[in-house]
Amino acid sequence: MIGLLGPGKEMGKKGENLLAGDYDECPLATQDEIVNKGNKQKAVLTANYGPAEGEKRCGNCEYGQKLKGCGLGKNEVFCDVFEFKCSVDNVCDAWDSGEEPEEEDEEEYED
Repeated sequence: MIGLLGPGKEMGKKGENLLAGDYDECPLATQDEIVNKGNKQKAVLTANYGPAEGEKRCGNCEYGQKLKGCGLGKNEVFCDVFEFKCSVDNVCDAWDSGEEPEEEDEEEYED
């Protein structure tokens, strides 16, 4: 196929990232503000999403993803649980450190 790029150059196939700003891989809520606001409201109502008062924050949560090229602001992560753009300084009841819980040593008792 001869195109604008000249002979021997082929157009990119669907699904290939042709440009650094290609948003095909980004969640819908990062592209649609109405979807983002609805999902955020669900987090507010069901998981008490709001300002953090301790070390637990969306910025250090297992579910807070830093998605490059998806329109997240400097102080935002994408919440995988509620699927919205979350402020790194806020928190909700779904917060998880991502660490395995320590198992307590069980003492064996003889009957």
